[in-house]
Amino acid sequence: MASTPASQTLRPDALPPRLVATVWLPFAAAYFMSYALRNVNAVLAPELTREFALSAAELGLLTSVYYISFSLVQLPFGILLDRYGSRRVHATLLLVAAAGSVLHATGNSFVLVATGRALIGIGVALGLMSAVKAFAQWFPLSRVPLAINMMMAFGNLGAMVAAGPVGWSLAYISWRTVFWISAALFVLASILLFVVMPEKRQAQESWSQLAGGFGTIFRSASFWRLSLMMSVISGTYTAIQSLWIGPWLRDAAGLDRAQVLVVITWLAVASIIGYAVVGAGCDWLIRRGARALTLYKIQAGSAMVVLSLIVFFGGSTALVLWLVYFAVGSGGPLVLAILARRFPAGIAGRVNTATNVLIFSIAFGFQWGVGAVLDRWPVTDGRYAVEGYQAAFIGLILVQLAFYVLLLWKEHPTPLPEGRAAEAPGTRAFKAPGA
Repeated sequence: MASTPASQTLRPDALPPRLVATVWLPFAAAYFMSYALRNVNAVLAPELTREFALSAAELGLLTSVYYISFSLVQLPFGILLDRYGSRRVHATLLLVAAAGSVLHATGNSFVLVATGRALIGIGVALGLMSAVKAFAQWFPLSRVPLAINMMMAFGNLGAMVAAGPVGWSLAYISWRTVFWISAALFVLASILLFVVMPEKRQAQESWSQLAGGFGTIFRSASFWRLSLMMSVISGTYTAIQSLWIGPWLRDAAGLDRAQVLVVITWLAVASIIGYAVVGAGCDWLIRRGARALTLYKIQAGSAMVVLSLIVFFGGSTALVLWLVYFAVGSGGPLVLAILARRFPAGIAGRVNTATNVLIFSIAFGFQWGVGAVLDRWPVTDGRYAVEGYQAAFIGLILVQLAFYVLLLWKEHPTPLPEGRAAEAPGTRAFKAPGA
């Protein structure tokens, strides 16, 4: 009797190793670099502040220009993503990130360095969203939350490298050399993605049809409730992780430079473990009938509670609470998976990038805003006031709380009706638990 091909013995929701290697891994490698460059200023803040004589608001602006440039290109890039596919678009953009790293390494003024960071933001703008589209195309859709969470765990490995290893390396190399190295790694990531990832034919819509897809997205009240909630949670998480956690540890916790590097490294480890554990746990629960929206409400609520405990009752337990906060994460992968279930697959790139516009516009505002609040208190011996951090973080919590109440009140899990696939010819919409 002829043996059954291995591909036929796989469960319907199995993740084939070949696709993990050729689809998940190239995107994870690129996302590693994206996350490392996103968070590196938390370590480089003293060097940048000293060399360019930056105020807290200017430091926040320099770091957050990554996010505003990232945000501004999302909608046009979303059209390109659905027109030309994840492989070609993202591999090309990684070369823009490499050019930005070169400019950042060579810039001798605030404007040039900020422009280089903006180009890095543009170059990695589709790092997560192009991956989400590719995962939805190639993987069983019930496994997409796991694939996203594991990629974000891998990205946080980049954040870990940007913490301890980069910080310790500054005793031997300059901060500019860090960006020369990143330029070379972006080029390698681009080559890996372009050469290894398989191609999938894209729907040949006209440019006007592609642009019109945003109308479908922006008319959805559910899109706004989910995306805004994710954006304020993720924006807070990102603003702290990628910059303000370093100064907070120095100013509020009283740690020296070496201790800050150690703690930031452990926070990155907590993020890696958190994304992996939360991702695996949610994957297990969703495949057994749990709703992704319910899980997200729990995860977002937990993040808000822990941040509130840090602000109001942190004290000597603040460092432990920060570990918990970074391990809980932002819950973004769950929302992305929910949105993938609620819109036709043919506009997945536009859904993802529309969400990114909100996430990183808000991250830009939050990161710059924290610096602006800190500048309202006097700087003593190069340190910002603890009261300034408290005021800034309380403001972030209040914004989160307002959108969380709206989410609890208005948004409920709703299974897709039968026959949903007929809504968009050539796309695959589906009914699955967890939406």
